[in-house]
Amino acid sequence: SFALARFLSSREMAGVKTVAFLPESVQGHGVLLAIACEEIVMAPSATLGEAGVAESADGPIPPTMVAAYREIAESQLTMPVALAVGMIDPAGEVLQVEAEDGTHFVLREDLESFSSTREIISEKVLVPAGTLAQFDGREGRRFGFVKYLAADVAGLAKALDTSAESLLADDSISDAWRAVVIDLSGEINAKSVSRVETLLGQSVQQNQANWICLRIDSSGGDLEAGLRLAATLARIDGNSVRTVAYVPAEARGVAAVVALSCDQLAMHPGARLASAAKSALAPGGAEAELAAAVETIRQSLAPQTEQTWSLLASLVDPAIKVSPYRNKTTGEVRLFTTAEAEQQKDAAAWGLGEPFAADKQQLEFLGAEAVEQGLAWRTVDTFDELTQQFGLAGEIANPQPNPALEFVEALATPELAMILLLVAFAGIYIELRTPGLGAGAFVGAVALLLFFWSKYLDGTAGWLEVLLFLAGLAFLLLEVFVLPGFGIFGLGGGALMLASLVLASLTFVRPHSDADMAELANSMGSVALAGLGMLAFVLISRRYFPQAPFLRTMMLEPPEAGERESLEHREALADYSALIGKRGIAKTALRPSGRALIDHELIDVIVEGDPLDSGAPIVVVEARGTRVVVRAVPKN
Repeated sequence: SFALARFLSSREMAGVKTVAFLPESVQGHGVLLAIACEEIVMAPSATLGEAGVAESADGPIPPTMVAAYREIAESQLTMPVALAVGMIDPAGEVLQVEAEDGTHFVLREDLESFSSTREIISEKVLVPAGTLAQFDGREGRRFGFVKYLAADVAGLAKALDTSAESLLADDSISDAWRAVVIDLSGEINAKSVSRVETLLGQSVQQNQANWICLRIDSSGGDLEAGLRLAATLARIDGNSVRTVAYVPAEARGVAAVVALSCDQLAMHPGARLASAAKSALAPGGAEAELAAAVETIRQSLAPQTEQTWSLLASLVDPAIKVSPYRNKTTGEVRLFTTAEAEQQKDAAAWGLGEPFAADKQQLEFLGAEAVEQGLAWRTVDTFDELTQQFGLAGEIANPQPNPALEFVEALATPELAMILLLVAFAGIYIELRTPGLGAGAFVGAVALLLFFWSKYLDGTAGWLEVLLFLAGLAFLLLEVFVLPGFGIFGLGGGALMLASLVLASLTFVRPHSDADMAELANSMGSVALAGLGMLAFVLISRRYFPQAPFLRTMMLEPPEAGERESLEHREALADYSALIGKRGIAKTALRPSGRALIDHELIDVIVEGDPLDSGAPIVVVEARGTRVVVRAVPKN
């Protein structure tokens, strides 16, 4: 900052008039650049100061740093030296002194030498010791270091008596643009947003792109997904990467919010920037969804863009009405709701301009209107005309998903997702029919991992779906191995697993539109078809697999008729009445059934009374055929 400030105040710039324009607040060492210019133009509510805010936390300000601010202030005389020192050094106390020759700003340490040459009429502390000086545009104008007040380029042009067009940066002179263009067309959903975010990351990190054009042609879509993309674009550092939105035909609803979240917006003259159509609003829970979206825009998104939250919110909720407001001091025009206009620091300076037509149900601007309202940067007839504005020649790179991303997108399609579910169900069934082999469990687990992984990367599944599936599986295992015969955990676990598989393909929790209902139907249909395929697989496997040369050696088969009759006869002859009164040890948990070691024999038993843990001493109290009832041995 000091090197650039020295250049701005050097002899090389003697024939050039330099103007620092501060439409927003500036602190840190950017202050040094402002005072190095011949004139300062600020927005009335913008602040300038606290240059040492990052340095004072580490201890006293180094004298060399204070000397740098003194040097620049003394060389340009744009700002009084005392005020410049007060902005960098919290140890300095700045006084406003009224003398016979006018008002002066003096450091407390310099007051004695100052008073030796002038008669002081009055003095007051302007910046107390221990604080850093900071002034808004109006104060700077009053103290004389701000030449004009202006909040935008139009106001700056008026103050400098020149055209606004002459003050626009000429990006065509740059020869260092590394450009890419990414397309966002059709309905915005979690899948398309995830794709664009991936391409943005690849373009910046792998291609080292510093000029990214998002070509938008969309009528809107998923609010949550669209606002996520808008926030991603707004967070990109404009000093290192320029983001430009190009709208050739239409950007409506949340797509318009995405376009306005870029650094610049270019539109075809006949293109439309409009709010969401009322017919597209979601029924039922739409009010809560819209309220949450508006709050996200107001608190998080709007502060990262140059747009008012009123404008961005009105694009997703047509019920929010905005009107043009003009600043009486700077001439700036912005779109506010009445509530946001009243919340401005300089609310008294904002007056209602020419309102929109009363019968205008939706906010809608053609290209030229968007430029006039300050929403768009300029209009262009073609994309080539846009690239010419930046001096770009030749074909612009249009990155596409890499093979890994294409593989994930393919797995996430309803057809392949259904096949993965079918393979998973079949693997689990095979494992149940061939216990101990492990092949079926491995195949089923891999298929389920691929299913949830693809849905997660596709932006439709998260931890909720995975946790629901694992909870359902745990309940099923609890039903099978711990609490047989009740059915509640089995039915509930199965329902949780089915719900997780359906939700994994959805971009919403509750359907709010016809498109959401169609998406829900497709997801449920995929799971249902996978279930029918599983049923067909079971029927075929039971009929043909036992005769297959390889599979019949691995799969459990029901006993033959003669063997089954002999087994039933042996079970009928079993008599454990001799065990009554004998003691043993529970070898498994008895809840209520399990196995116990009695008279050196491992026997299936049922406990009478409270469940028992493994290792508990038991005594046989009843034996009828193969049914052996035990109870805990009473403690002495």
